[in-house]
Amino acid sequence: MTNNWILALVVLASGLLLGEIAGRMIRGSMSRPKRSAAIRELARSVGTFAFWTGTATGLFAAVATVSPATIHDVPKRSLAVVPDLMLGALFLIAGYAISIGVSAAVGQSALRATGVRHRSLERLLRISIIAASVVVALSQVGVDIRILVVVLIALLGAPALAVALLTGLGGREVAGNLAAGRALRGQVVEGAYLVGRGVDGRIVRGEIVAVHPVTVELLTDDMATLHLPLRLLLEHPFEVQPARNGARR
Repeated sequence: MTNNWILALVVLASGLLLGEIAGRMIRGSMSRPKRSAAIRELARSVGTFAFWTGTATGLFAAVATVSPATIHDVPKRSLAVVPDLMLGALFLIAGYAISIGVSAAVGQSALRATGVRHRSLERLLRISIIAASVVVALSQVGVDIRILVVVLIALLGAPALAVALLTGLGGREVAGNLAAGRALRGQVVEGAYLVGRGVDGRIVRGEIVAVHPVTVELLTDDMATLHLPLRLLLEHPFEVQPARNGARR
C-alpha cells in the first residue's frame, strides 16, 4: 500500500511537471514578436490551460494508482450527473450571453443620457449576472448555495450601492446640463461667438467650436479651449454674437 502512495505522488508530480513544461512552451511559442497581437494576448490563457490540464491528468492517474476501483466507478457516476452538469452549463452560457446583452444595452443608454460611457457600470452588471448564473448552476448540480448567496450579496451589494449613490448624487447636475442643452439647441450653435459667465462667475468669451451633451466647447480670444457647463447659460445672462474675425473657424 505504501508503494502505491509513493507511486501516486510520483505520478502527480510528473503531471505537474509536464503541465508546467507544456504551459511554458506554449506561452513562449505564442508570445513571439512575429505573432499577431491577438495570439500574444491568448498566450497566457492557453499556457495556464495546458498547465491545469497536465495537473488534472496527473491527479487522475494518481487516484487510479491508489484506488483503481474508484476509477472503475467513474463512468457510472458520470452518467448519473451528466444531465445536471449539462443543465448547469446551459445556465452558465445563458448567464454569460445575458450579461453581455444587458451591459451593452445599459451602457448605450447611459452614453446617450450623459454623453459618457460608464465602463465600470457595464463591468459590474456583467459580473453580477455571471455570478448569479454560477450560483444557479451550482444549485443545479447539488451544491449547497446558502453560503454562496450570502457571499455574493456581500461582494456585489456594496459596489452596487456605491454606484447607485454616485449616480444619484451626480445625476441632478448631469440632468440639468442635458436639459439646458435641449433648451438652447437653437441658440448655441457652432461658429457663433458666445459671451457668458463661467463657473467662477467671471465673464468668458469665445467662439463655439463644439456643442457636447453637457458642455459647450469654446475657443477663447487668447486661443485657449474652455468647456462651459450648459446649465450656466440658463442660470446667468449670456449673449450670442456672429463669429468674430479674430476667432478661428
